[in-house]
Amino acid sequence: MEWLWRIFLVWYGFGIILVGFDLLPPFLEWANAVFLYLAGGLAVIYAVKTLGKGPGLLFSAAIMAFTMWAESLGVKYGWVFGAYHYEKDFGIQLFGVPLTIGFAWVMVIFTSMAIVRPWLEHSFSLVRMLLYAVITSSLAVGMDLIIDPVAFVVKEYWVWENTGPYYGIPNQNFIGWFSVSFGIQILLYIWLTVKKGKSDSLWSTRMKWLYAMMIAMFVVTSLVAGLYLAVGVTLAAITVTLSAAYAGGRLVFRE
Repeated sequence: MEWLWRIFLVWYGFGIILVGFDLLPPFLEWANAVFLYLAGGLAVIYAVKTLGKGPGLLFSAAIMAFTMWAESLGVKYGWVFGAYHYEKDFGIQLFGVPLTIGFAWVMVIFTSMAIVRPWLEHSFSLVRMLLYAVITSSLAVGMDLIIDPVAFVVKEYWVWENTGPYYGIPNQNFIGWFSVSFGIQILLYIWLTVKKGKSDSLWSTRMKWLYAMMIAMFVVTSLVAGLYLAVGVTLAAITVTLSAAYAGGRLVFRE
């Protein structure tokens, strides 16, 4: 699996320059989809190493299917995330939603999980479960705070049909992100605390780096495009969430 990590690093290196500084030529637009496939693939590997081969693949497939179905409700009916439609082709579609979006969601879920992975090494606790789900879902929303302005305002990968105060993105979108992530993370917490999942320090570290690298790429793109508010709001939101995770961890794990 090392080869996939190395390919991703090379792809990311070119991507942060070409995409971040708006240098990607039209004939290389397909590279965006490959980037998301690679990022999602790395998250699937982490899922397998953490949950076991069968459960890891099953959870990854279920997350893809569920999130793409939820996204399709927005595309068709304006539910969950709000009303929007895709402007550019991201490859194969299911439920009217590009498969790459499913891979992106797998990446978001498992990178957020990896950041507070120690919480899953203790016995089941209702309080810890709720705090874990709130923290990981807040991290997911934190990533979306920088992704959506870039994808909507700068790249026009999708277009919102209703508006909101944050770069024209409806508030429903962020509520939807939090809710979808919250439900998935609850299930992961229950599984990993009851079944006692494995711990892989190398891949946990890589997932933390993957989360940070995704944020960094969109921060660079935002700065180049002049979306300074998005950068400030995102970094502030993630800082507050990580601080809350640290404080919450000290509180709920105090002997």
